[in-house]
Amino acid sequence: MTAIPRRAVAVSLTAVLGLGLAACTQSSDSGPEQGTSSPSTTASASTSPSSSADEQEGTPIRIRIGDQTLNATVWDNPTGRALLDQLPLTLSFEDLNGEEKVGHLDHELTMDGMPDGDDPQVGDLGYYAPWGNVVLYYGDVGRWDGIARIGRIHGDLSAISDQTGGFTATLEAAP
Repeated sequence: MTAIPRRAVAVSLTAVLGLGLAACTQSSDSGPEQGTSSPSTTASASTSPSSSADEQEGTPIRIRIGDQTLNATVWDNPTGRALLDQLPLTLSFEDLNGEEKVGHLDHELTMDGMPDGDDPQVGDLGYYAPWGNVVLYYGDVGRWDGIARIGRIHGDLSAISDQTGGFTATLEAAP
């Protein structure tokens, strides 16, 4: 049997340890391991900008519900621009599943260039294409095909969530 020089053993061990360390580093850089959780920083599939929803640029509008006025921003995407073209609008809204208020539009908005669906956040302004509805989200509905996130409602959502029956709201350009 031939003796292996110590230097060859040291080089081999270093190479094996280096590969093992590289594999561990790649695993931790590529995301959480299965079975662990960490906050997701992945942007949702949307044509809206990737910054946080409250910081996105767009066109300011107002939503008037009775004597309350909410400020909102309509994002610069095809569906958002189509909504802006129809303003001012007064719509009848009703509650859907205790998470959103929906108001039917007389004229559908375009979905050209928009994702097939989205996962709106609490406080988002949306459009649900299959029914032709403008949607005011005050709860977490999850991802659905046909949803387009088109803007953000700023501030306290109680003017929306506290509505117990049908109500009208006017969406109009902000001065």
